[in-house]
Amino acid sequence: MHTTHLSIACLAFAALAGAVPTASAQSLRGSNASVNLMYKRAVRGGLDFYETSSQVRRAVVRGELVALKGNASYAVSNVRAPYVRPETKAFVTDFAVKYRKACGARMVVTSATRPMSRRLVNASSLSVHPTGIAVDLRRPSGRCLTWVRRTLLAYERRGVIEATEERLPAHFHVAVLPSRYQKASRTVARAGPTRQARAAR
Repeated sequence: MHTTHLSIACLAFAALAGAVPTASAQSLRGSNASVNLMYKRAVRGGLDFYETSSQVRRAVVRGELVALKGNASYAVSNVRAPYVRPETKAFVTDFAVKYRKACGARMVVTSATRPMSRRLVNASSLSVHPTGIAVDLRRPSGRCLTWVRRTLLAYERRGVIEATEERLPAHFHVAVLPSRYQKASRTVARAGPTRQARAAR
């Protein structure tokens, strides 16, 4: 994905996040239906399930996966393969800005692309981590935890992500659904530059 497309994708997420409801937080409990949905969409979208670390590295060279390098809004902690699909990086980058503003701290990514050869013992055989569309986020506490739950649910209700709050270890699993993300990006692109973007020219 070119930089222009990535910027449009970020604008799409910004537009969606601006409509986050203020309803009380609910639990993002995982289910077989949610796992199956993510897996089926990855398959139908023609995404590769990388089997080895070598395949992941080749995908990076081809531009299919991009690096999560961290910035002022998010950190990458103990991730062996800190690479994801461009759409997922756009989500991480945008969500992290809002996270830091709401929580006063950097968001922490604890997992990204995991090839099938490194599947965790407690991971589902239908995990989409091998495709690069998913990340795990460290679970915060207090008011920040409430904000994260509410905000991820808002994105999920709009069909852009599938999110699950895991208990062992405690984290949020977030899969960015490429086709839905791209649709949101195209909607923003058709709407033209934002007022702020036009003013900055």
